[in-house]
Amino acid sequence: MSTIPNTTAQVKGGSTITMRTARPEDARAILEHARAIFAEGAFVLSTIEDFHMTEEQETAWIRANRADPGDLVIVAEYEGQIIGMLNFQSERRKRVRHHGELSMSVNRAWRDQGVGRTLLLTLIAWAEQHPVLEKLCLQVFATNTRAIALYTSLSFVEEGRQVRDIKLETGEYVDVLMMGRFVR
Repeated sequence: MSTIPNTTAQVKGGSTITMRTARPEDARAILEHARAIFAEGAFVLSTIEDFHMTEEQETAWIRANRADPGDLVIVAEYEGQIIGMLNFQSERRKRVRHHGELSMSVNRAWRDQGVGRTLLLTLIAWAEQHPVLEKLCLQVFATNTRAIALYTSLSFVEEGRQVRDIKLETGEYVDVLMMGRFVR
């Protein structure tokens, strides 16, 4: 079962946050967090119009991730509120089972305070102890310089670029960077 022990961390400004595995009863709060992120529209692939997950579907998704030893959903919580989330999905096929992909989001009010770094460090610590995982992968908009700086500071390296991969509502295109970090 993919879970982590609850841990606390102090972020910039002195607040103490809790990092823990998502639980089925978090479904509604996770959906609210996701909707707020998608509504912003910046640096995310899905739009709010694309997002149709129900609470029941979210609950089932959380349960499935908890049951799979290669998947992990971590939430960052402050005073009972979910302020950030990191989802890691490992590959299933034999030749690529040693790696997986992460996605992460942090509530706008909590950005630049160390929540994203804490989520990533929690994932890295888990992955370093995992018996199969060797590599963490991610994709990020090439225009998301804050996220790229965070990933680079934690030893993720650019491994490729998908040119004009995203087409925004304005008609502009955005490249997507593929980044990776070996944990062993």
